[in-house]
Amino acid sequence: MPGGVSSPVRAFSPHPVYLTRGQGAYVWDADGHRYVDLCLAYGPLILGHAHPEVLDAVQERIRRGWIFGAPVEEEIRLARQVSRHHPSAEMVRFVSTGSEAVVSLLRLARAYTGRPSVVKMDGGYHGSVDALMVHPSRGTGVRPSSPGAAPPRGARTYVVPFNDADRLEGILEAHDDIGLVLLEPVLGNIGTILPEPGYLRRVRQVCSRYGVLLAFDEVITSYRLGIGGAERRFGVRPDLLVLGKVIGGGFPLAAYAGRRDILSLVSPQGPVYQAGTFSGHPASLTAGLATLRVLEREGLGGAEKQTHELARGLAEEARRRNIPLQVPHIGTLLSLFIASDPVRDAAAARRSDLGAVRALLRSCLQQGVYVPQSPQETLFLSLVHTDADITRVRECVATALGQQGKQRS
Repeated sequence: MPGGVSSPVRAFSPHPVYLTRGQGAYVWDADGHRYVDLCLAYGPLILGHAHPEVLDAVQERIRRGWIFGAPVEEEIRLARQVSRHHPSAEMVRFVSTGSEAVVSLLRLARAYTGRPSVVKMDGGYHGSVDALMVHPSRGTGVRPSSPGAAPPRGARTYVVPFNDADRLEGILEAHDDIGLVLLEPVLGNIGTILPEPGYLRRVRQVCSRYGVLLAFDEVITSYRLGIGGAERRFGVRPDLLVLGKVIGGGFPLAAYAGRRDILSLVSPQGPVYQAGTFSGHPASLTAGLATLRVLEREGLGGAEKQTHELARGLAEEARRRNIPLQVPHIGTLLSLFIASDPVRDAAAARRSDLGAVRALLRSCLQQGVYVPQSPQETLFLSLVHTDADITRVRECVATALGQQGKQRS
């Protein structure tokens, strides 16, 4: 196995922690140590591990068979729920992963608009998709972020800063080959970076003015900002939508959705081909239905308040030690940046003290808080974290900050 892992973010020096069990807000490693989990499989487990309602529903489903290669009632039920929660989701197509959903959405947008090129935001992540694995650079405009990555022939990927609608408008005005603007409404894979007031609404206006489709990648944000995700939270309706993580309840499931006139082009209703053996997997659909049923009943519960309190508490701990810790947060998402000023885009995130955050995260892991070991990842809370868990996390971060304070002095 390359690097000994199945996904690169799981690898860290000297070796990753191997997990054997999860229950509620906790995970256990192969040596029997228990951790408060703020990774939650990078977001899907909004109800925590092995939630009894999800577990019971999936067990009952798989006793009746777990894959058929044929339509099942669960996909109709989940599609109806997604459409009810997300105003933009007039039609829904289920796939297995967010990357698969994005590839299909790009193909669909090109077919609908007749324009091959796309705009993405610097720091936005949309899966391991060739056309979107690019960074901004001088001269050529973009450069691949991975050897071997290349957009389709004749298509270009333009990269603009997040929170800069003027730059976006300039790109759209200068180039008539762009059919799609794709963005995470809250950046999540370079740390949590929030849209500034009015930014998303301005993006919507600019796209409409130039006849360009707007797609929200809500793989991370949907349901973690509440029912209806970012489009309801910010009151901005995209033309297309990508969903994942929470909608599968911890099982492999994603979707692309959007306006009926666009999604009607997808086969077999239209000519844009997309298919998958595991698309609409019954166990994944069932887990998603059970998860959304709990969220409809309970909302985010105390999880959003806990996220806010944790962010406020960590900032207070840092101020006591004269460490410039930024803790952006929204819904059940938060991140840590050591930077003098608030982080509003990817360039600012890269300028932050990544080494110091990496050391902070390693200290938390050693103290029994399971967090991603990349300094530019989002942390997640669940409906089952307790106030005692939040206090424990704050204590661990305080200890880590104290160690850094001593080093700085």
